[in-house]
Amino acid sequence: MAITVTLVLVICLGILFVLANANQTNMIVDFVMDIGRWLTTPFQNLFWMRNRDQAILVNWGIAAVVYLFVGSALAKLARR
Repeated sequence: MAITVTLVLVICLGILFVLANANQTNMIVDFVMDIGRWLTTPFQNLFWMRNRDQAILVNWGIAAVVYLFVGSALAKLARR
């Protein structure tokens, strides 16, 4: 479950960086965004929107919910 929470936090932090217009050339922001882009690859362009920030919020948000759901299910199975 700790791995799931970490992945979801990285995705949510990436969303926050985009919505807050964080400096994309900053090493930390770039690192988090690279990991977030990789984690959300299957969810890229799931919904098309004119506003890039809104598209990231929706698509990455869906990815975070899916990761949380699947990770929780796997954690429950592992506890059995």
